[in-house]
Amino acid sequence: MTRLGRIIATVVAISAGVSVLAGYFTDTFSSLGFIILGWAAIVIAFAMMLGVVNILRVHTNKIRTLEKGWFYSAMLIVALALTLIIGRNGPNSAAGQSLFDYILRPLEASLFALMAFFVVSAAYRAFRMKNFEMALFVLFAIVVLLGQVPAGFQLWPDLPLIKEWIMRVPALAGARGILLGVSLGTIATGLRVLLGADRPYADVE
Repeated sequence: MTRLGRIIATVVAISAGVSVLAGYFTDTFSSLGFIILGWAAIVIAFAMMLGVVNILRVHTNKIRTLEKGWFYSAMLIVALALTLIIGRNGPNSAAGQSLFDYILRPLEASLFALMAFFVVSAAYRAFRMKNFEMALFVLFAIVVLLGQVPAGFQLWPDLPLIKEWIMRVPALAGARGILLGVSLGTIATGLRVLLGADRPYADVE
């Protein structure tokens, strides 16, 4: 992209971002922001269409040249075609619900069942007490785990109450701190894009 093209892209991006942002605070820019969001939806729709075309092109080449894993590429194209044909009336139709209930939901359940083994493995590695912070983490984790099951109440009747306090006070405070950090980072990134300091929409030499 030439220097003039980068300047034009930066001006357009900053103008659109400021207009949409101002539409949330003033009624003057609300209609303009709504129009820009409509244009963005159209661009996203075309981008999705280009993505589907690119997927078909890449996997069709794999099937034609019989590259390694071409069978999975064929299954992907067949699944894509069947999904478009069966769910042509929308996701809320009877056929669309059948796809969700009898294909997507069992696949998600199988994926989560496999993830359980990875979670157990990660928990085993995380529970290696190497310092005081890790020992404290293990102690809180054990209390929360025991407080979730009926056996914890049999061991100590107050254990579920302690678990609830841990979830409502220190755990919630940590989660809110993380969310505040993410929010501040998002605001800073948005301001850098609006001010033209970062230009992800333009090529940078």
